[in-house]
Amino acid sequence: MNYLRNAWYVAAAAAEVVREPFRRIILEEPIVLYRLESGEPAALFDRCPHRFAPLSRGRQIGDDLQCIYHGLRFDKAGVCVLNPHGSKSIPQTARVKSYPLYEKYGYVWIWPGDPARADPSLIPEFDFLEDKKSFRTVSGYLTIDANYQLVVDNLLDLSHVEFLHPMFARKEGVDSHRTEFSQEGNAIYSRRLKSNSSLNDFARLFWTSPSEKGDGRANMRWTPPSLLYFDLGVTEVGAPVAEGVCTPAAHLLTPETPYRTHYFWSQGRNRKLDDEKLDEILHNSVHRVFTYEDKPIIEAQQEEMGEQTDLIAMRPVLLEPDIPGIRARRVLGQLIDEEEQASATPRKSA
Repeated sequence: MNYLRNAWYVAAAAAEVVREPFRRIILEEPIVLYRLESGEPAALFDRCPHRFAPLSRGRQIGDDLQCIYHGLRFDKAGVCVLNPHGSKSIPQTARVKSYPLYEKYGYVWIWPGDPARADPSLIPEFDFLEDKKSFRTVSGYLTIDANYQLVVDNLLDLSHVEFLHPMFARKEGVDSHRTEFSQEGNAIYSRRLKSNSSLNDFARLFWTSPSEKGDGRANMRWTPPSLLYFDLGVTEVGAPVAEGVCTPAAHLLTPETPYRTHYFWSQGRNRKLDDEKLDEILHNSVHRVFTYEDKPIIEAQQEEMGEQTDLIAMRPVLLEPDIPGIRARRVLGQLIDEEEQASATPRKSA
């Protein structure tokens, strides 16, 4: 499958990456992640070029990784720095790919493409994850056995909430929403506004007003390749957004294979910041929604699609809520095409 490679993906939660190497498959490439003695994260292609043993099964010697099979050592750049056998000469081909990493927002980000183009400023904004004074956050991780674009479709389609997620549904139903879709550059926006409506069970976790109704909003932003920011909140009827409940979320999707997706999520709130019990309730609630509601239906979709990964190629019936997902697919497809064309074009000599 073709992926956008000159882009940032989440490789792991920052807390996952420790001194001990561990393996994660990203864009069908086995990658070993670990930390140097300085604490800096590092990533190498997880396959020794000698006999193809996984480097993640080896051990660290200082900042080097030593293959468990024959003891070749590789530095953080993927260069073999020790051959303990025979003349001890090191073949020029004894090296593995290294990957640019950047640690931000509590995650370790990886750039699978051209290292020279790995600009950390291209990571989209998820500022609530660093604003500890205004927001308290819980996070989690799961895998979904389906193509990552099906997960993107699910997140951009905000209409399914009324049917699949009872905790987020309001008694007025889907018809009471005002829906807007837009595109700014390569970013796709899906917005749903609900004025003077009843509170759903999720909003009630944070609502402290005696009012039984509020102005609700659900705004999703997608940026390539598969990074989504969810601005979810409710205010008193007619009140400014800044005065209301704000529960922003990050949905960060990284393809493992064409049929399996790493799903990293973080859920914030600007209310009850000292309530540790609410942390547990919120984490369990979000985990339940993703694991027992979204995950089964998305995996069932992929099962029905078989080996097909392109939903549009199967000519589905399209509804209005599908618009942002279709736009995201088009943007991503165009970026992948442009990337592949650029890599296929020979560079002119100076």
